[in-house]
Order: sequence, then C-alpha cells, then structure tokens
Amino acid sequence: MNLDLLKQILAVPTCSRQEQRMVEFLVEHVRQRGVDRCGEIISDEWNNVFIRKGRVEHFPCVAAHIDTVQPLRCVEIIQKDGSLIGMDKQGQRTGIGGDDKAGVFVCLELLERFENIAVALFASEEIGCIGAKHAPATWFEDVGYIIEFDCPGRGLVSYTSSGERLFANDGEFIQTAAPVLQVHGLTRWQRHPFTDVMALRQRFDFSCLNLSCGYHNWHRSDEYVVVEEVEAAVNAGEALISALGSRSYPFAPGASDLAAPLYEVTGLQVNGISELQPEISQPNQEPVPNPQSQGSHANRYAQTNHPTT
Repeated sequence: MNLDLLKQILAVPTCSRQEQRMVEFLVEHVRQRGVDRCGEIISDEWNNVFIRKGRVEHFPCVAAHIDTVQPLRCVEIIQKDGSLIGMDKQGQRTGIGGDDKAGVFVCLELLERFENIAVALFASEEIGCIGAKHAPATWFEDVGYIIEFDCPGRGLVSYTSSGERLFANDGEFIQTAAPVLQVHGLTRWQRHPFTDVMALRQRFDFSCLNLSCGYHNWHRSDEYVVVEEVEAAVNAGEALISALGSRSYPFAPGASDLAAPLYEVTGLQVNGISELQPEISQPNQEPVPNPQSQGSHANRYAQTNHPTT
C-alpha cells in the first residue's frame, strides 16, 4: 500500500463546493501514473471526477467523495502509533478530512490492481450528494455495480443509506459478496445516513455496497485515520471485485428484496456505542455547478463517544 500517497491525499485542502485543488491533484496523479496503470480521467462542471480503465461490457466501479467538512487550510500529516493525524501551522490538532479522503485513497489503490475498473469520485456529498445527483447518466451505462468506501472505522456495511436499500437480501450480488465480506470482517450491517450510493440507487438499477475505510472522529478537529484499517479496506475491495467480476448486478426489487437480511441490522455504532440519531433530512437548496462559496455542512453523523489516538 502506498502510504505516501495516502498522506498526500489527506494533506490536500478540499471542502464542499471548493474541491478544485483535489480535482487538480487527482488529474495530475492519474496522468503522471499513465494510461496503462490508471486509465483515462475526466472531470465535469460539478467537480466530479471519473476514471475508466480497460474495456469490458460491465465495469466494476469503486467510489468515494472528494469534499470534506474541514476548512480550506494547509495541514501537516503526522503518523502516530499507526494513525494519521493533522496539525495546522500553529501546531494545533486539526481535522484531516478522512471522511472521505481515506475512501479516495482506497479507490486509487484499487484502480492499479485491476485491468478493467471504473472510479467515481463525487463532489459536494456533505451537503446532500450534489455531485452524485448531477453526475452524467451516460457515464454509468456500462457500470455493473458500485462499491463505495465511506463508512467510518472498520467492519461496517451500509444496509441502507438514508432509508434507501442498496442491495436485495438474497439477490446474486449480496450472495456472492457476503462470503468475502465475512472473511474480511465486514459483518456489522447498519442503517446509515446519506452518502453517494443513496443518490445513485435512486437514479440507477445497479446494486451497491458502502464499506468502512478507516477514518474516525469524522467532522471533528481530532479526526484521525488508522493506516491498518485503510489497508484492510483496500484488501477487502480487491477481494470483492475479484469475486464479483465484471458483471451486471441489477437491484431487481421484488420478492428477493423482502427476504431477511443475512446479519442483524442496527443503527450506526462505533466501538459498540450507538452513534446515529434520527436521520437528518438533506439540505433544501438549489445546486449550481462549480459554485464559488462554501455552503453549510450537513452533519450526517451525530456522535456521542469517540475512540482516541
């Protein structure tokens, strides 16, 4: 795993509606690595970033979001006891936007491990999945399924996202994925607040997953990322794509969607502590492409207790 790249991504300033520096970083990184390693990259007027590598009828697609709730400022990334934390210019602890820069890193790692893969990195997720809601539908026509990395900690699987079901309980998609999830300890199925796969499931008929990627204390100044948990997310993603292959897995609502889930489903919990208050409605606002001012952040996760570094 490329730890230096993870640190570089965590150091890039980005927030909702002001993701341009992250877009520029990603474009430069992919182009420097070359087409053979990373494929072709494009961005759109909403600051979404899309990468496609290889040629296949149905692409496995991994996803994350490139905005954070942290302010635009320079951050020094420091490794401490297996975790990555941030310090500002005054030497004070500051957030690093692991939600969801850790997920962005996981996607870039997986990009180089497969010959045929697509990557979708969305803007303005924190203020209501604006990028995912406005992403061009034509780009997803050959996407077979999506695995997003935007759950905290380790071992979490989103069963729902803001009430939206992501997969059918006894459909082929989750039946194929479940043994891999179990091997990699991803067995804590939970009802989570909104993220991009919610918006994608509302627009498209492919199945989705949303998994842990190692960030903690999200949306706070004492946020941190656990390196081992990020690596676990990369390994789980690699195993899942290897098992699911380059195939189409429609959601196929119906009888299969009424089957009981394979695991007990709870609200969001971290370290056994209930973390999720009633779901927060998405901001009621009229989005515009490439806005210049920062909007209000939607605090998706109401936290009551946190691990410490």
